[in-house]
Amino acid sequence: MSLQSFAIVVCVLLLLPALAAQQPATVRAHAGPDPYTQGDPAALKKAGYESLGPFPFGTGHDTRAVTDLLGTEPLVWIETAHFRIGCALSRLALRNDEPWREEWNASVRAELKRLATRLPRVKVDVKELDPWLRAHLIAQRVEDLYAQVLKNFGLKEFHFPVAPDDPAVPESYRGQGRHLGMREKFTVLLLQKASSHGRYTRSYQGREITDPIRWQDIPFGCLYFGASEETANGLFRHDFALHCHLYFNLAHNLYTGYRSFGHDLPPWLVTGLAHWHSRGVTPRFPTFDRKDDKDREMRSDFWEWDKRVVGLLRNNAFEPVPALLARTNAGAFDLEQHMQSWALVDFLVRDHRPGLFQFVHRMKDPFHRQRKTPTEAEMQARQADSLQAALGMDAARLEEAWRKSVVGGKGRK
Repeated sequence: MSLQSFAIVVCVLLLLPALAAQQPATVRAHAGPDPYTQGDPAALKKAGYESLGPFPFGTGHDTRAVTDLLGTEPLVWIETAHFRIGCALSRLALRNDEPWREEWNASVRAELKRLATRLPRVKVDVKELDPWLRAHLIAQRVEDLYAQVLKNFGLKEFHFPVAPDDPAVPESYRGQGRHLGMREKFTVLLLQKASSHGRYTRSYQGREITDPIRWQDIPFGCLYFGASEETANGLFRHDFALHCHLYFNLAHNLYTGYRSFGHDLPPWLVTGLAHWHSRGVTPRFPTFDRKDDKDREMRSDFWEWDKRVVGLLRNNAFEPVPALLARTNAGAFDLEQHMQSWALVDFLVRDHRPGLFQFVHRMKDPFHRQRKTPTEAEMQARQADSLQAALGMDAARLEEAWRKSVVGGKGRK
């Protein structure tokens, strides 16, 4: 190194502290204390909460680590009976120019009325939802969904084990823990910025994902869902849309985690169940897997599926049900497969509810003592056997029954 070049290096090094001093300090965001429980243990108990933090959130990190990592997100934390929630949603006025505004307002007012029975400081006639109020609504929603899933299976809270059951005995196997069979509670992280979600996933999930993602934290023993308000060109800034997509993804996680996560459910089944719960909020925001990285549009004019299914079924626009049931990847679903999966589940819930959830139960019998995942052939054989045992029909008979229920037809020609 020449003397001249050495001098340049020294000058640069000497300038670094000065340059750093000129950079604006990062402004850390703070949501402030919860005005609705005020951290009072009695108020937390009445609300059904176990903690407002700190608490573990995943492998090798807790809420304090996440707050420190995402310092520009005004995170608040709520731990309920079955969920650990990190929420940094923005303040939101109860008005907009969207065509669903009246439907959404009526829905939120009803939710606030219910929430006020557990959090007396909540007012129903508010003009906006502050960040803490939004977090409390999220907590109520996810526990409502959990209760719906339990009810669908006809199960009580105390059904699942404290210590792991033996997967070598499928008949009595309930899972690895108390939370639908999962060892740890389901985790939810809702942020303002997609880049923040990218930082979290890069730090704790091994890859940077700015889009919404469901993820299995195997060492910790939980299933995660995270997203940001910037999703789909800002669609998730709308509370109604966020509510629907939250239900879709959490229903997917809850059914996948039922009796613990040893293997996935058939794609049509878990996708149909997720749509069924989401559309129970409102049908206006159907969830699809993106076809490619350029696909950012999650609004759809094609959301009135209940009206369209009849015509599509009558005109044989759907693929045969045996072909749908043979599919192994929901990421390859087109709109037709999403609609058909939902329509099949909707029919089964209406006409064969006990059999449907017995079918789900049988599909989650452990394979190979949960020491290895099943092959596609094993999954297809399990599906055929479980359909027959739980519903008394094969895939062709299922199509015939579905078609007769929806359009009164005699089947595919």
